[in-house]
Amino acid sequence: MPRPFLFGTNFKMNQTPAESARFYEELTRSVEPPPGVGLFVIPPFTSLAAVMDRRPPGGGGPWVGAQNMHWESEGAYTGEISAPMLLALGVDLVLLGHAERRGHGQETDETLNKKLLAAAAARLRVLFCVGETAAEKGYGVGPETVARQLKIGLHGLDEEFLPRLQIAYEPVWSIGAGGTPAAPGDVAPIAAHLRATLAARFGPAGSDVPILYGGSVTPANAAGFVRLPDVDGLFVGRAAWTVDGYRDVLAAALVARVASRR
Repeated sequence: MPRPFLFGTNFKMNQTPAESARFYEELTRSVEPPPGVGLFVIPPFTSLAAVMDRRPPGGGGPWVGAQNMHWESEGAYTGEISAPMLLALGVDLVLLGHAERRGHGQETDETLNKKLLAAAAARLRVLFCVGETAAEKGYGVGPETVARQLKIGLHGLDEEFLPRLQIAYEPVWSIGAGGTPAAPGDVAPIAAHLRATLAARFGPAGSDVPILYGGSVTPANAAGFVRLPDVDGLFVGRAAWTVDGYRDVLAAALVARVASRR
């Protein structure tokens, strides 16, 4: 079976509940993805309930994700959110390992492994981010870095979890307002290495895990990334923070994806 094409955005620390709810409602109303294409949005925690209230009857519409979660289900962890709390809201997935959490939040590969194990036990979908810094890229250890992050993050997980796993490759040197846009030639070998690492760890089932690219993606450069054989979607930042922008990047990506698979 071909891997699905996944497309979405993370609002980071932006938007009020009302703004996120309006975004989700307009997006759901105006975009009907073709078969084999899945959409998602990841609002701030404070917007999750408002967005979930705008879900179409029967639970349709783009997936709604949370930006992080703790590995414990409850306890003395002020400011943290647990998997049971996310499940109570009905969210579809959780984002783990984002570069800003690894950097500003000082998250380690080991703590992220705990979070992945907790998410798997809760049967949440996970979008797991990996990526190398500019220094690691400069030293030529990008492939080893993302493989290490992947191996430690997924340690102890079994094949049963794989249908709920998505990997996002986000080179740290490319994300954010000051990032340097990557070229497809930068992304292709890393995506291929991630694919090989998943296959070595899980066998043939590992080859079915979707790999998304994220890092300064725009309508102008989206096509080059989705044409890569090991890239199965896009994880877009500020270019998709308006519904018009979301639609524009998605449209460019889908046109290129269809043309590359003829």
